[in-house]
Amino acid sequence: MQIWPLSTPLKNIILYSTSIVLMKGVSLIMLPYIATHLSQSELGRLEILVTISVIISIIFGLSLHEALYRFSGTAKKSQQHQITADIFIISMIVAAIALPIIWLICPLLGQLSQLQTSTLELNLLLLPLAFEAVTMVVLSALRMQEKALLFFYITTGRALFHALLTMIVLHYGFGVQAVILAGFISAMLQVIVIIYLQYQTNKKACINYHININTTQKYFTYCMPLMFSGLIIFGLNGLERWFLIFYVSFNDVALYAVAFKFALILVLLMQPFGMWWMPKRFEYLSNNGVNITTQITHISIVLLCSLTICVCYFSPVFIDWFMPETYHAAKDIVVVLVIIFAIKELNELINMGALIKQETKKLLVINCLATVVGVTLISVLTPEYKVNGVLSALMVAQSIRTLSTYWLSQRCFSFPFALNKIAVLFTISTISIGLSQFQQTIVFHLSSAILSLLILLGYAFWSRLVIFPSINKSKKIIGDNDVI
Repeated sequence: MQIWPLSTPLKNIILYSTSIVLMKGVSLIMLPYIATHLSQSELGRLEILVTISVIISIIFGLSLHEALYRFSGTAKKSQQHQITADIFIISMIVAAIALPIIWLICPLLGQLSQLQTSTLELNLLLLPLAFEAVTMVVLSALRMQEKALLFFYITTGRALFHALLTMIVLHYGFGVQAVILAGFISAMLQVIVIIYLQYQTNKKACINYHININTTQKYFTYCMPLMFSGLIIFGLNGLERWFLIFYVSFNDVALYAVAFKFALILVLLMQPFGMWWMPKRFEYLSNNGVNITTQITHISIVLLCSLTICVCYFSPVFIDWFMPETYHAAKDIVVVLVIIFAIKELNELINMGALIKQETKKLLVINCLATVVGVTLISVLTPEYKVNGVLSALMVAQSIRTLSTYWLSQRCFSFPFALNKIAVLFTISTISIGLSQFQQTIVFHLSSAILSLLILLGYAFWSRLVIFPSINKSKKIIGDNDVI
């Protein structure tokens, strides 16, 4: 059993881990400080504004980075720089078109009484998102080129600078508008840096800039359904807060938002692996075969289950320890949100088959179906059951989405997943999560968490769900019928 072929990826994962902790973990660490300096109502209002930025980022991001993964990741080395440069130029054109559109829609959004915001706040919040495609393409290119250290500097630099500005404005008693201004300044500085870096990279590679209509159409044909899928999935990851503001107060929205952020610890912990694996998975399949790719996917599922157990045990404890007492009620819903995020993450790990065969339109149909079910259930259950109705609807919708995606992906390209072993793994995880909900002393709580984790990992190694493949020895040429 050799793990040396994975040594370089593991080094990059460590760098990505650090960058993710500093990039997104800083915002989580800052949450108690922000909650102390803003009223609960103002924090709830800020969270609603953030959901608007999510929509705009999805629309103008256009999922162009996914096209970069797919077409540059499977291209010859000599073509990869040119493909990256072409997609970068397309993203710059998108930014030029997006800027005036955002400028025009901000006054319209400011007229919505439920938001209780101004045009200035919306401009500061949304204008940097015109460059979302540029940012995602350049950062994704750095990951594909395994420039993890440069990625670390760019992302953590923005996060730390943003945190510093936020602390300063809150310390001097400024409100939500100043917090948004801090985000605007840090985001625009990052945009300037990454445009300069990509320009220098293209210059060194002697790239001839050109836009080929047919190639551009191929990129958009692949990534547009993914963009619409992301937009539709917003109905299961943001839109529910808009329903809440009609039936509960901004204070209750703030409680939901706090639970949501602590549940996001799971996504935060999964991202270092995902940031290495997502850009490399097609290359691994092409170069090393379906068995190696499946083995790594098994490892990722074990990792997901392990982290889910840990976050379910400790996120309620963290809310008790670090948040003001008015937010302690958030621990009653955080575990359900963790499970919802786990199902969502599982969907990302097992959807390779559909992407390999470029069946993004069918993925769009699945996401539409799941979102229609979710939004319908939210609209029916929220008036009566408030936050509990939202959680139930999200659980059902995400489960439908993941099961449907697995079925489609396996039909497109069959991976030999060890389903029986994975089912046992899920059973152990479910029992462990259930045990985490019993009221216990901190010592017994910690002991239960460790024991649950040891049992799960012990089974994973015993059943050989976790093995470290020797890529050089296991390398396999994909057959003619499996060309990607």
